[in-house]
Parts: sequence; structure tokens; C-alpha cells
Amino acid sequence: MDAPRFTLICCSVDPAAAEALRRNVAATIGEPFEFDVWDNRGRNVGLCDVYDRCAERSGGEYLCFVHEDVRFLTEGWGARLAAKLCEPDCGVIGFAGSVLKLRRTTAWLHGVGDMRANYVQYHGGGRHLHAKNPGGTDFSPVVTLDGMCLVVRRDVWAATPFDGRTFPGFHCYDLDFTTAVFAAGRRNYVCNTVLVEHFSAGAYSYGWLEALETYHRKWAGRLPLGVEPLDGARLADLDRRAEAYFLKLLCQKRLFGACPFRRIVRYIRAYPGRAASWALPFKYLKYHVKSLVRHG
Repeated sequence: MDAPRFTLICCSVDPAAAEALRRNVAATIGEPFEFDVWDNRGRNVGLCDVYDRCAERSGGEYLCFVHEDVRFLTEGWGARLAAKLCEPDCGVIGFAGSVLKLRRTTAWLHGVGDMRANYVQYHGGGRHLHAKNPGGTDFSPVVTLDGMCLVVRRDVWAATPFDGRTFPGFHCYDLDFTTAVFAAGRRNYVCNTVLVEHFSAGAYSYGWLEALETYHRKWAGRLPLGVEPLDGARLADLDRRAEAYFLKLLCQKRLFGACPFRRIVRYIRAYPGRAASWALPFKYLKYHVKSLVRHG
């Protein structure tokens, strides 16, 4: 048997889902691989620790940290990723990311045209293709990546492992890891030649918000970061627009404790002439009503 070129690492709470992923990889990767499943049922070990422990014992040249609810739709994807990963300055490759990370507390996506993506997402009972590649390139440079699937050379991971001490749970491990790799001088990418599908829309909770605030405290001295240089005037505009997007996200995810109405009022007072200011109260009301109906 050939030595594995790829090690796929999956933290699992559903053996059937993990096995479905293994069969999918075997049918599509086109390269020698090993599949390391960490059974996390009843153990609740944080993702950073799971990924680092499995990476340490792995044999592959390339490490693929992947959720068990991901499926690869493109045959021969292993060779396509390996051709990019072998470039000396290549960092992490994924399928959804952002070209910037602002200093203010925001999620990985800022809602300012910063998204780069190539994946199918299942949510709201539908199947939605997210294809954001304005440059028309095979690989879009980004700063951060979503953790549904992260592929990296072993030496890049070894130089910048996951930070389980700061992020002991299941949130912001991806944001932190890809920021660290980018800040170390590597280039992260969204792959536009391989399509994957993701069956869950993520978990947004106060625990996620707390981890996000921890991330911003950790990286406060290095942010903002961008694929392209960011001047002061552009940063001010991006901050304003990203704040409105984040407030809308908090409302959408029913995190009203972090987004009381007075916070929206402060935004309106700061930017009274902006359309986003006057849209926010309606978003707040819309999601409040939905929340009351759902739990009524």
C-alpha cells in the first residue's frame, strides 16, 4: 500500500456520518490517504486539541481538517490541492473565507464584499451555491477561512499549530489558526476548482460570541489584516459597514442580549445619513417577532 499523501482528520460525534465522509473521500480524492476519526462522543475534547493530537500522529504530507458533514463533489481533488499546497509560501486552503479581518469585533465575514467562496450550503430547507470569485482565479487569496474544511502542509501546521489553550472549545479555532498562518507570512486561499457541500449552517451562541471576543483581544495588536493594503479612509468605511452587518447578524441569530435596541440607536446616531442605520430597527423587529413566534 502506498504511503498516505493526505491525512484527513475528523472530529466525530456521529459514526455513520464519519463513515459516509470516508467513503466519499475514497471515491473522490484520487490520492493515497489515511482517515483519522476522533470519536468525541462523551469526551467533549475541544477541536484545537483534537486536531493537534491527530496531526501529531498522522503520516500524511498534507493535513485536511474536515467536518463530518462535508462532502467532496469534484473527483481528483487531491492532486488539485497538492499542486497549490507545494508552493513554498502557501498556507491554508479552504472553501470559504474573507480577504480582510477588521479590528472591531466581527465574524469571519464582514458583509462588505469581502467573501470568497466555492461551496454548497444546506440551510432553510434548501441547497445554496456560494460562488464568490470576482478575480476569476483558480485560488482566491484570503486572510481567514471557515473551518468546514482546512487543508495545509504538515510543516505549516507544525510551525503554527492550533491554540487549544486560548480556544478550548469549538468556536473560533479556524479564525485563529488561519489568522496565525497569514500573520506568519503565508498565503491562504479559497479553492475555486474543487466544489464541496456542507450540510450544517454552523452554531451561533453566546459561547461563540465569547470566543470571538477572545480572538479579538488576542489579535488586537495585529489587526486589521488584509490581502490588499488598507488605508485610513477605506478602513473607516469598512468599519461602519461591517458594524451594521454584525448587528444584523446578532439579531438574525437571536443574540439580543449582545444587541439590545440601545446599541442600534447608538449606531443610528453615529451614522444618521446612512441607509443601513434605518434598516437596522426593522431587522431587529423582524427577528424579535420571529423569535417570539418560534418560542411562543
